[in-house]
Amino acid sequence: MAGGLITIISSQKTSQLYATNRKESRHKMPFATNNGFRIFYEAISSNGPPLILHHGLTSSGQHWKRSGYVTGIQDKFQLILIDGRGHGKSDKSHKPDDYRLSTRALDVIAVADHINIADFHYWGYSMGASIGFGLMLNSTHRIRSLVLGGAQPYQVPAGGPILKALEQGPEAFLKMSESNGRIVPEERRAEILSMDTNAIIAATQYPDESNIIVPAVRNFERPTMIYSGAEDHNYDLISQIPADNSNFEMVSLEGLNHMSCWGSVKKVTDISIAFLERNMD
Repeated sequence: MAGGLITIISSQKTSQLYATNRKESRHKMPFATNNGFRIFYEAISSNGPPLILHHGLTSSGQHWKRSGYVTGIQDKFQLILIDGRGHGKSDKSHKPDDYRLSTRALDVIAVADHINIADFHYWGYSMGASIGFGLMLNSTHRIRSLVLGGAQPYQVPAGGPILKALEQGPEAFLKMSESNGRIVPEERRAEILSMDTNAIIAATQYPDESNIIVPAVRNFERPTMIYSGAEDHNYDLISQIPADNSNFEMVSLEGLNHMSCWGSVKKVTDISIAFLERNMD
């Protein structure tokens, strides 16, 4: 139900080899490095303030383009689209310890450093939002504001049917993605079939750092908006976040689940841009 109602709940203030294709052309491509781990990104030039976009599990920075988000915001911000480690063109590991949220947050900082950005706005969905909570640990001085959708900081999300499909390989994950008559665009199909599913499985099994992240959430002072579909499988936990930090804004999108919330591009973009524009300084 893509046209769901919006409810504002609160509005207050490596000992492992990396599985990657290292082609000669890589030196011409934009990679930042965090402790030897290469992170691919794409910068879309603009006169606006920098906004880093981070995708969810199994995807890449290109998903922001394919889904239509970039079209609606590229004239307002200098966009930086990251391929999270284990995804897209970034380096990959099959070791869960390489996917700590604290480590992946430093991947984001490495990208900002690589393009000489002192501070930035950040928008992440699902896995990208989880990494946004990781940014609250040690990077407060680099963040102008956060927009975090479809994730919670209290526990490592359970894998469920996505993990089961990944364990059977890319073809099984594609079949699951095409269930119920859904049409997967050709570019996304190619991305799925080229996935290193063992790397992505490792990215779902990262060590639980909630013992340090939740206190960081409680003490975080930069402007932050949390949003979620009210039918999201993690909604009960997501909706608890403002109780831990009353300065956060919480937006509930009625009638939407995890996937349809991502798919409600105009609705989510309008809400997010309004928040970001209120926090430009």
